[in-house]
Amino acid sequence: MPSLRFPSRLAALTACACAASGISRPNDPPATTIATPLAIVDVQVVPMRSAGVAAHQTVLIRDGRIEWVGPVGARTPTPDATVIEGGGRFLMPALIDMHVHVRAAELELYLANGIATVRNMWGFPEVARWAGEIASGTRPGPTIFSASQGLDGTPAQWPLTVLVTQPERARAAVQGQRDAGWSWLKVYTRLTPAAFDSVMAAARDLGMIPIGHVPQAIDIRTALAAGMKSIEHLTGYDRAVSRSGNAGTWGWIDTDPSRYAELVAASVAAGVWNCPTLAIFSELARRQHSPGERDAMLRNRRTFVKQLADAGAPLLLGTDAGIDIVPAGTAIHDELAELVAAGLTPYQALRAGTSEAARFLGRSDLGVIAVGAEASLILVRGNPLVDVASLRSLDGVVIRGAWRPAPR
Repeated sequence: MPSLRFPSRLAALTACACAASGISRPNDPPATTIATPLAIVDVQVVPMRSAGVAAHQTVLIRDGRIEWVGPVGARTPTPDATVIEGGGRFLMPALIDMHVHVRAAELELYLANGIATVRNMWGFPEVARWAGEIASGTRPGPTIFSASQGLDGTPAQWPLTVLVTQPERARAAVQGQRDAGWSWLKVYTRLTPAAFDSVMAAARDLGMIPIGHVPQAIDIRTALAAGMKSIEHLTGYDRAVSRSGNAGTWGWIDTDPSRYAELVAASVAAGVWNCPTLAIFSELARRQHSPGERDAMLRNRRTFVKQLADAGAPLLLGTDAGIDIVPAGTAIHDELAELVAAGLTPYQALRAGTSEAARFLGRSDLGVIAVGAEASLILVRGNPLVDVASLRSLDGVVIRGAWRPAPR
């Protein structure tokens, strides 16, 4: 795997972080491959199975997996291991961006920002090829899990849309996406009520898990009862909380906060996951609204997300990168900042992009630091449980067992 191209701004931030944190950066070794065992010695481990930090730890990595975690000195690295001196730095699981639209030119940007796994939200043939090449080690990039092509009504909004304008055609449409091997069924904005009902029934019959947008013609409560597993961008909630029934950024400007509790309770009862994508909505509002309207939109969406979190509704960290509104890679740090601004603790925000994201994916070996877990890790100077902004300055990443230092 070729070396990553860390953005020059990242290198500058790393230098600033060194001075600010008081932790000197050791002389980190050059990049390795998965074939080289690693020993990361004397780090503060942020395991993401709890909000704690384990100090003075050694993490041993072999064949892309975490082989051992324990106190410094309790186990000696093997002679064939490349040693990374932690020097009191923090080691946490790599991030998972749960809402992207992957593009070949941007794959390494995810790695450079500590993102080792992504959930792609619109399937197309190249995605399956890229995912296979990444898995085989012939293309650098994050592990890709992908939803299907979007099932939608007319007029189509995106290329490769599967149009379902007749309810009786829904089963064939769902069958086609299942046969293509996609992980989830992407439901989109313009499905009619009859088509939506037929798509959801076919998904249940064929074992496809529906995720995506709540169609404009569908009440959020109907979508929850129908079994959507994840709702993107808080679609559907917008129309339900808006005094005027508006959608999108407009729907969050004139909300009735007294409606939040009932919708939050319905979300929790349904067991649905929500991927709020707060940062991209902030950018859309900057482009579309006055400063006062943007402030109202931000405040109302943040309040709703905080109520979801307080009620125990599971949240996912996602950016919607790849559609030329927010940048691939760096946008995840803006999203983490937004979740914290909404009132979540840094641990809650980070869980949405590590252990909780892995739970959604059904992968207990992702998003945690534990024996047997995938060795995709981030090495930083500041404690991310204190300030998520510390992740904007990476000293290096381990991607599926291969070490990649940031440039000095």
